[in-house]
Amino acid sequence: MVKMNNWIAWKQEQNYQKLFWSGTVSGIGNRFTQVATLTLIYQITGSGFLIGILFAIRMLPFLILAPIGGILADRFPKRKVLIMVDVIRMPFAIAPIFVHGPEDLWILFTSAFILATGEALYAPARMASIPETVKQDNLLYINAIEQIMVGGVLILGSSAGGIISYLFGLHLPFILDGVGFLCSAYILTKMTVQQPVTATLNENSNIVTQPKKSIWKYIFGSSALMIFIIIELTMPIANGIDNVLISVYALDVFDMGDLGVGFMYAMMGLGFVLSSFLSNMLQRKLVLLMVVFIAFEGLGHIFLSTATTFAYALFIVLLITFVGGLSNICLSTIIMTTVPRSMQGRFFGITAMISNTSLGISMGLAGFLLETFGPRTLSFYVGITYIILTIFYTFLFRKVKVG
Repeated sequence: MVKMNNWIAWKQEQNYQKLFWSGTVSGIGNRFTQVATLTLIYQITGSGFLIGILFAIRMLPFLILAPIGGILADRFPKRKVLIMVDVIRMPFAIAPIFVHGPEDLWILFTSAFILATGEALYAPARMASIPETVKQDNLLYINAIEQIMVGGVLILGSSAGGIISYLFGLHLPFILDGVGFLCSAYILTKMTVQQPVTATLNENSNIVTQPKKSIWKYIFGSSALMIFIIIELTMPIANGIDNVLISVYALDVFDMGDLGVGFMYAMMGLGFVLSSFLSNMLQRKLVLLMVVFIAFEGLGHIFLSTATTFAYALFIVLLITFVGGLSNICLSTIIMTTVPRSMQGRFFGITAMISNTSLGISMGLAGFLLETFGPRTLSFYVGITYIILTIFYTFLFRKVKVG
């Protein structure tokens, strides 16, 4: 009997390969646009306030539209939803090339809002496509491969976006992002996604359509799903602050400038990639492993608060995202094997709304906290927060059997 691993699962799931490459192409393009957009705003206005407004604009669609994206994913073929969203986003990705001065900034903000709207609709449909595209026995390995995509996009998108902007100007990243959406849509035309069965035959062989159960009623009626919702609400509180701290450590604590920020993000991406290679060790007790890895994230931030050199800080950031990737693999697999497939689009829409809103609030809160606490002190408190959350999650899962 062949021992399963990421590579074997990858070769078996040729349909998923298309979902992977489409997500990689569009994800790298998104990173190009993020780098170019922030640079363009700063070049034209020099305003940190407008950069904050941009982040707010990008978070708002998730609060409003992510649940709608989940509904679309459950009611329509997911592949068509993904293709439609990619095609619609293409012209708005390119639109910022027409921004030449302060009077044109409305184009940039409109573009950012539409792209974020597209992502709010796209994310739940893509997540719900995974369990319908791959065999259930391969879900753990595929979720591990997803961490490779996340890490690869973080490394290649952020670094290449900065290099391309520097060498060729800010227009090219926007054009490449638009082309990336078209390429992603084309790749998706080659895959198939099975829709969940919503009808059965009665004793007279007549088709009987199954009624759509309210997702909220289902969530409130399931202790496991309520815990997942709580995790999606609370984990981003710590995640948002540590995302801000990563840049602060590079810029202020170690005075390494933009190059230091690039190294920090590269280590974050590498940590996610490396986490995927331990999927063989995540065969059982996924809930226990998930909370243990979250606790390790907390310890990592405590160690980061004591880092005396930039090299040591980079190593700690690598370890933090390494265990973070492992906890992501566990959580995604638990959810995909617990939530009924006919409801996964709506469930992922709700979790995208909750987690992104919580993340946005947390990142905004980090700015205020840094006015009161130094980066090292705040990093220590973030570590303690992770450990407290670990204890809280363990208590919640104590009488619920999942994973």
